[in-house]
Amino acid sequence: MNTNEFLQYFAPVSLKDLNFSKNKGFEKWGDKLIINSIEEPFPEFDDHIKLAIIGVKEDRASIGNKGCAYNPDEVRRYFYSLMPQETKIKIADFGNLIVGDTVNDTYFALGNVMAHLLQRKIIPIVIGGSNDVAIGMYKGYVNVSQIINIFALDSKFDLIADDEPITDENFLHEIVCSEPNFLFDYTHAGFQTYFVDKKALNLLDDLHFERVRLGLLQQNLERCEPLVRDADMLMVDMNCVRASDAPSSFSPHGLYGEELCKIVNYAGMSDKLTSIGFFGNNVLTDIGGRTSQIIAHCIYYLIEGFIWRKNDFPSENDDNYIQFKVLLKNLEDEVVFYKSKKSDRWWVQVPCTNLMKQKYIRHYIVPCLYADYKASENGDMPDRWMVAYNKLNI
Repeated sequence: MNTNEFLQYFAPVSLKDLNFSKNKGFEKWGDKLIINSIEEPFPEFDDHIKLAIIGVKEDRASIGNKGCAYNPDEVRRYFYSLMPQETKIKIADFGNLIVGDTVNDTYFALGNVMAHLLQRKIIPIVIGGSNDVAIGMYKGYVNVSQIINIFALDSKFDLIADDEPITDENFLHEIVCSEPNFLFDYTHAGFQTYFVDKKALNLLDDLHFERVRLGLLQQNLERCEPLVRDADMLMVDMNCVRASDAPSSFSPHGLYGEELCKIVNYAGMSDKLTSIGFFGNNVLTDIGGRTSQIIAHCIYYLIEGFIWRKNDFPSENDDNYIQFKVLLKNLEDEVVFYKSKKSDRWWVQVPCTNLMKQKYIRHYIVPCLYADYKASENGDMPDRWMVAYNKLNI
């Protein structure tokens, strides 16, 4: 797919409608971006582009949140005006995906766009729209036959389908239960128990997926870092943020804006992350544009994290790591921990056959913390290590 064919999927951005003028006064992010705009033609694809913004103005499957389709341009309005980091990394804004005649057509188009960018090793930053747009993101990985981990931030589970049409309240069922399935692990964080159906909790447990409720997440945000570091795709429903910080959110409880920015910053630093999506912000109820600003700030911190990347995902034969071995009861193989000399981050290897290692090449070495290594000396392994061990040793 050449540049012209790719851009046919998009409607260009209007800088005039965003009230943004380039190169006036201090340099802003809008000056540094390569923008597919009405005012300026987009150049040929540059192999140095590392991240790309994609707007998806789709909310037809939304229940009770019509208006979130206007989110992408509002986020751009705030992000373009932020002061950029010192970096030579090239970032593009391809504009807004042209939505299809049906919602499924939009998912299909986004899947094609995602696949093209993933093959070029460009990280899509998707700005929805309702959170069912994440189906299109997942289809991109299916199109390139890549097995992935997903990390989701949401105050509730959009999981139970009951044979109903796809909506933003049940779309996860389409991802976690579809066949063929390319989802290895799914982690749901920031949920609030009083918004969650027990059937959804039971289904998540039956599938051996992980969950972290809001209270535990906020008690120790650092414990979230290995979970985020293990994700290929990050989904953020802005209802995970409390309404006092994000007025378009429906709950008085949730993450603080700065906590969300910290989690997204963790994601940016992970060389495993290959896409991120922000969904659910309804600009019609977003007082003072505060929710849009939080998303803009998250994109800023995502880029900052990307700049800090160490490319230190471990391999079994690599001098950039210190290996620590622990012998567990009832397990013949030693458990190997890796500490990166570049970043001091930790991983732990899950014993499995060579065939499973080849199939799940990025999944049998699991991110962890130093505290997990110390706990293993007493025979206590991280829960997520046990989940991966059970999946890889069926």
